Amino acid sequence: MMSNKLEELALTRGTDQEEHSYDIIVAGAGVGGISAALAAARLGQKVLLLEQAEEPGGTGVFSSVSLICTFRDSLGRPITGGIHRELFPAAYTHFSEQLVPTYDEQELKATYMRLLADEPTLVLWTGCSVSQADVREGRIIGLHVEGRHTGTVTAKVYLDATADGNLSALAGLEYRLGREGDGKLQSATVTFKVSGIDRTLLKEQDLRTWSAIHSVRRELLPYYLAMKEAGGTSNPRQGIVCFPYPGGEALLFNSTSVLDVDPTKPETLARGMEEGSRQAQELFAAIRQHPAFRQASLDFIAPKLGVREGRRIAGEYEVTAEDCLQTRRFDDMVAACAYCLDIHNPDGGPTRLESIPKPGYYHIPYRSLIPRGCTNLLLSSRCISGTHEAHSSYRIMASVSAIGEAAGTAAALFACQGLDDVREVKPAQLRFILQLRGQFVEGDVERIPLPSPNLQNGAPINL
Repeated sequence: MMSNKLEELALTRGTDQEEHSYDIIVAGAGVGGISAALAAARLGQKVLLLEQAEEPGGTGVFSSVSLICTFRDSLGRPITGGIHRELFPAAYTHFSEQLVPTYDEQELKATYMRLLADEPTLVLWTGCSVSQADVREGRIIGLHVEGRHTGTVTAKVYLDATADGNLSALAGLEYRLGREGDGKLQSATVTFKVSGIDRTLLKEQDLRTWSAIHSVRRELLPYYLAMKEAGGTSNPRQGIVCFPYPGGEALLFNSTSVLDVDPTKPETLARGMEEGSRQAQELFAAIRQHPAFRQASLDFIAPKLGVREGRRIAGEYEVTAEDCLQTRRFDDMVAACAYCLDIHNPDGGPTRLESIPKPGYYHIPYRSLIPRGCTNLLLSSRCISGTHEAHSSYRIMASVSAIGEAAGTAAALFACQGLDDVREVKPAQLRFILQLRGQFVEGDVERIPLPSPNLQNGAPINL
């Protein structure tokens, strides 16, 4: 349950025009925006976190896939820490190569709410959308907000933590959309949860393990393929993908596929949600033919379409597939990613999965968080500057959390140091703060006075 503070900040409907000034404004309260807002608030900055939906959480809560995607290198070392570790502590302390690392979306939501409520300088507005960004001489000077709070809000620096780069687009900045060549985007998915499984009728019964998950996928596949052959579903996928909930009592299916979804076109989202929900019902009917699933229940269909790709804002550096697959290192590194290239075919064909070679991770440079054409805006979600292929790797929660934490920390340095351009933030100073927060960094660090004693709130500091 939300604290009284968050109930007041997130749920009270404003009736009058409002004007507010902050140090930092973050647009979008998914994992990137929440990580950014927490990082900045813990450095003593006055932060406004805006979310268009009624509750914070983003894709990880409302389009959950249950799986905690890879954040370890080839030797098993975490290359993402910091706030991501606060969100998923068990994934760090109970690691096993045999067990599938998963989470419960309701527990994640509760963690978000607790962490946000703990920061006295952080204000959360839900049910609010940014309708206009005022830009003057390459600088955002204010945002017009509509919804539960209506009016103009201003800040020293702004963070675009929307999955689809909405704030940057409102500011008139350049962006890329879709696959190079034809602009097609990765397929979208509607996930669903199934419980009431009679595991005694499965070949492998401990659904917490990778071995059992692969086994149950093989057992269910003939029923799905029979439905496809009979014309009983429009789902283009040829296989079944599911992951366990913690404890292994239920499964979350990430196995629908909706083509031609473009998050910049709301009509395709509505159509995609309708089609994905229909595919979910069809797949559930198919798997119920298996004896272990005949008494199973469809607990829920995710309330939001899982969109894998949106705008990629043109930045000072564009991360490429070659950077990922050649495990590139950058002097201005601020985050790292260990997840494979995972491209869900825009045409409905097989998914391309290509692992990151040893040592199993690559750097994300600060320059890819800086959009071209604006001096006081940073990117703090999957909308950073990168190609269609690279985006398929760093779009996961671990990388986006690290990106958000880096952006929020950079914004705090920008604000407290009185800088004029986000390009003036020194990556070595940024890495110094990030490592104090327990985040993984590589490269030179420059020790600086800490901006606020509040830095020691939250995760332990490793001096």
